[in-house]
Amino acid sequence: MIRRRLAAWREAIVAEAVERARYEALRKYELFGEPARLRIAPTAVVNDALFNTISGTITVEDHAFFGHGVAVLTGTHDVKRTGEERQLAVPQQGHDVVVEAGAWLSSRVTVIGPCRIGRDAVVAAGAVVTADVAPGARVGGVPARPLE
Repeated sequence: MIRRRLAAWREAIVAEAVERARYEALRKYELFGEPARLRIAPTAVVNDALFNTISGTITVEDHAFFGHGVAVLTGTHDVKRTGEERQLAVPQQGHDVVVEAGAWLSSRVTVIGPCRIGRDAVVAAGAVVTADVAPGARVGGVPARPLE
């Protein structure tokens, strides 16, 4: 009887540890580039986003929030070049991204800088943002366009 109870407790503890690890993995973002180029407000929720700061800065303002798998990319290459030259031609600045306060980027959104996503804007799941999004706008699609 005691052994069964201990086994049940162990199983419950392991299940909770696995669930906690899964939850933590979904709340940890990845960064490619300089950490000093990424600013995330303490009230923002970015979950498991990918941030690329190679070609600019990224700012995420208060109460902005991201679904899972959002990618915010400043990194780019010179499309006029080819081969190895294209691989190595990476601008160091000029592709900044700002996600203003209260903006919601749904799951699997890709943001390609330079652009600004306005205050309280909503970007639909799977959209690709390649230009500014007006405050309060609702956009979706590839490339993202107004939905209303």
